[in-house]
Amino acid sequence: MGALLWDSEALLALLLNVIVTLFVFALIARISLSQPGLALLAFFFLIYFSWRLVSVFYIDVFGPVVSEQLERSIGPGLAAVPLGACQVAVLLMLVVSFHPLRLKALAVASDFRTSSLLAAGRLDLFNLVFWVVVVFEVALWIEMLTRGPVPLFSKLERLDYSKQYGGFLHGRLMDWGPMLAFQLGLFFATPVLRGMRFDCRFGALFGSLMVYLLFVGHRFSSFFLYFSFFIMPLGSIVLGRSKAAGFDSSAFFRTLRALWLPVVGLGVLVLGALIYSYAVVRGAESELLQTKLTQRLLVQQGEMWWMTYERVFLHGDWNTALALFKLFVDPFNPNRNSTMQLLMELGLPVERAHTLFDLGVAYTGGWPEIFFELGGPVDGFVLVVLSAVMFSEFLFLLTRCVVQERYATCFFLTPILYAVEVNLASGMLNSFVQLTFMTKLGVAIFVYVLEGRWRARVIASTSLQTDRATVLKREVTP
Repeated sequence: MGALLWDSEALLALLLNVIVTLFVFALIARISLSQPGLALLAFFFLIYFSWRLVSVFYIDVFGPVVSEQLERSIGPGLAAVPLGACQVAVLLMLVVSFHPLRLKALAVASDFRTSSLLAAGRLDLFNLVFWVVVVFEVALWIEMLTRGPVPLFSKLERLDYSKQYGGFLHGRLMDWGPMLAFQLGLFFATPVLRGMRFDCRFGALFGSLMVYLLFVGHRFSSFFLYFSFFIMPLGSIVLGRSKAAGFDSSAFFRTLRALWLPVVGLGVLVLGALIYSYAVVRGAESELLQTKLTQRLLVQQGEMWWMTYERVFLHGDWNTALALFKLFVDPFNPNRNSTMQLLMELGLPVERAHTLFDLGVAYTGGWPEIFFELGGPVDGFVLVVLSAVMFSEFLFLLTRCVVQERYATCFFLTPILYAVEVNLASGMLNSFVQLTFMTKLGVAIFVYVLEGRWRARVIASTSLQTDRATVLKREVTP
């Protein structure tokens, strides 16, 4: 480090890295303080962006550092600067999409409560959903306890458990778990829109899922992902109703603070799972444990971006045709994320990359790496901005559906939400061209239009009845 300080170029690089990193963190802090609802809605990405930026900053400043996964040294450099610029583009688009004027218009348009239309005595949607999820979770626990060893007690890795012992329901949870967490968060939070308290039954169901993940060997990444999806509807409610008359944001957050004990419990659960995974399941000694944690926390999050930075920004080496071919035409496994397959084939010996693919291993990253592999250092930024626009506007659409209690649309938008979120984390583009995604998108659009028309008809009918009642009242009033 002392040698760097005497090197003017290294000092300039350090200064640029520090400025960009601090600017990104300042922007995240500004968004979190001025629009806490947006912080809840985009919680996954605010944390993920911060983590990746810190990792790349570490590689830039303290490099060369050894990457165990890449089996080479990486750093130092200026990789944090273009990565920070990409993250700023996303953050600014979120600010634009959730501008106070748009939120005010949304609040006015969302004053009409769908739930007020349902006549007493009809099937209670919340009770139906609750009991369906209860049956699923009970069956999930029974399946886990009867099919073989429990990973928590047998020191079995979660991937090994899924391959060797995981049953049908376990597989469905692994495929759809974050989307289920979002639905639980939706039914947990939306009673607030009707002036009621949170429906803690769904919070308890979410807690049961977290305990299940602990028992089947999961650790930080799964807990973080599920929790991020669970709190998204809370953020949508704060954003969509913050400008509405009669909505008390301070009371809403006071109610949230009353839930500190379950949140602390979840934090303890995650910490315990992480320590158990490294210290017990993997049997790491103290020195080896420190090395593993350094790799996991400070190297693996940024190593794939650093490889793209070196390849594209330093050496000017990118191939649009090859990237398109490997992404959409001839990926190693078309059923998995072809973006990371391409990046690993570029960064590792091809034979080793294919061996890892066969084992189900994928490294961290993909966004914004894939856009620069496609477009180079200039057009890559254009693609990043387009992805930021798509992401932020989709979140605004989702917020509209949540605050207007469009439960059917929210249900069918959830798979689209998952694809959009995965894209901004791992750059998974091939999911958007699959027939299943096109079908889900078409169904979601159809349901959105159908529910919107039903809602408009009911609003018009209710308004007409209200007007007639007002006129009748005036006529009979002496």
